[in-house]
Amino acid sequence: MRVTLAQMEAFYWTVHLGSAQRAASHLNLAQPTLSLRLRDLQAALGVEVLERSGRGLRPTPEGRALLARVEIIMAEMRAIGARDPAREIAGPIRIGLAEGFAVTCLPPLLAALQEAHPALLPDWTVTTSTALETSLLRDGLDLAVLLNPLGDERLRMIPLGAQPTSWVVPAAWNLTGPVTPRDLWNLPVLSNPPPSAMHRQISGWFATAGIAPTRLITCNSVAIIAELVAAGMGAGLLPVRMADRFLGGGMALLPTMPEVENGRLYAAHHMGADDAKVTAVIRTTERVLQSIGYHRA
Repeated sequence: MRVTLAQMEAFYWTVHLGSAQRAASHLNLAQPTLSLRLRDLQAALGVEVLERSGRGLRPTPEGRALLARVEIIMAEMRAIGARDPAREIAGPIRIGLAEGFAVTCLPPLLAALQEAHPALLPDWTVTTSTALETSLLRDGLDLAVLLNPLGDERLRMIPLGAQPTSWVVPAAWNLTGPVTPRDLWNLPVLSNPPPSAMHRQISGWFATAGIAPTRLITCNSVAIIAELVAAGMGAGLLPVRMADRFLGGGMALLPTMPEVENGRLYAAHHMGADDAKVTAVIRTTERVLQSIGYHRA
């Protein structure tokens, strides 16, 4: 029995997506068909290349060695399929953006993509970074801009730089800085629910004083949290560029002690899935962030 390209492709996507079901969906195959290809591959090689891990699959030591060789073959197949070195950037792509990032950056990013790649058809998803990371791992997205991702070995993370972040409070509170965790710990604090990046940032800041907020109110929308702060409902930890639009309109930005650790932005996609569309969106995102000075507080 010989090894076929279809078998290697089934193995490649099963490893990167973590299950035969997700790999079959990605390849538009019935799951029994994909499972048969995996069995035939293992029979042809005479070794087990996959093993159970919870409800999914992961490569065995022999499988990890095989994966390194299969990734080279898959990259060559993508190169052969390209019509020219530049490759026309066209067709659908599913892009996720962390909400606090999207509020400021989606309009200029969309405009830049329309100008540079008018045949590209982006499908946008805007939610919390942790929800995007989960969707990416389940093959629900091709690319996502994540804030302080949890990280997974199946994902490639490309650093995009800092997201300046600050505490903001209702202007009616008449607080002046720098404020400490003990100044805010007994006041209402608005946050995305755990294990979101915002919740981790807030918990980490209060933990510097060995305390936790006693009146934590969770909401899954960063934009709504900003509106609630401006309406006087509580303090929040927001991207500075997002908070700027509310300053003087019910919200005040506070210096703190200790300083808030800025978020870190990453473009994330599956290992080996760096096709022309993904690369084009990442490069355009980098240009937009530079042009609007997003990383400057």
